[in-house]
Amino acid sequence: MPHYKLSYFDIYGRGEMVRLLFAAAKVEFEDERFTREQWKETYKKTTPFGYCPVLYIDGAPLCESGAIVRLLASKFGFNGANTVEEAHIAMFNGALRTMYVRLPNFDVDEQLKEEKTRVVYKDHILPLLEKIEKKFSDKKAEFLVGEKMSYADLRLMQYLIITERYDASLLAPFPNLVALKDRCRNTDGLKQYLATSKICPF
Repeated sequence: MPHYKLSYFDIYGRGEMVRLLFAAAKVEFEDERFTREQWKETYKKTTPFGYCPVLYIDGAPLCESGAIVRLLASKFGFNGANTVEEAHIAMFNGALRTMYVRLPNFDVDEQLKEEKTRVVYKDHILPLLEKIEKKFSDKKAEFLVGEKMSYADLRLMQYLIITERYDASLLAPFPNLVALKDRCRNTDGLKQYLATSKICPF
């Protein structure tokens, strides 16, 4: 087994999906986290392209969170059974990320941040979840794509947990997605990781 080291900020951001994949696969890795000050002073100049996350595999760096996620998902069995499933997994993952990254996580004015957050949920996130809920419930399956958990399910779980912590009542219209979230979070590996990992705002 290679030695894996993930190097990223001490937040969820673009690194948490990588951590979730390791947890779901029950594969050990070194979780190197740093502050923004440490990034500027030390870590940035050591990365291939000047940004992160970086996954080091036996010391060899791999950049771009999408590339890292797809590599690990394929290696650990979370990227579908064929190329069509791979495409649909990427579709769900991309749609969820597109909407959730609209949240004003870096705003410093708390009142304005709350107002913007409500708007993003109302105009973007909740309409998307409504569409996914219908598609998923019509399918009557255990997972978003195929017959196994994929990184699309992990992405959904990650974001719904964030929403749940913000305002659980927002998830009331999506019982099937909530059930999928809970099914994923209670699987061996993920359950232990989520019980002990640091809670971050984003």
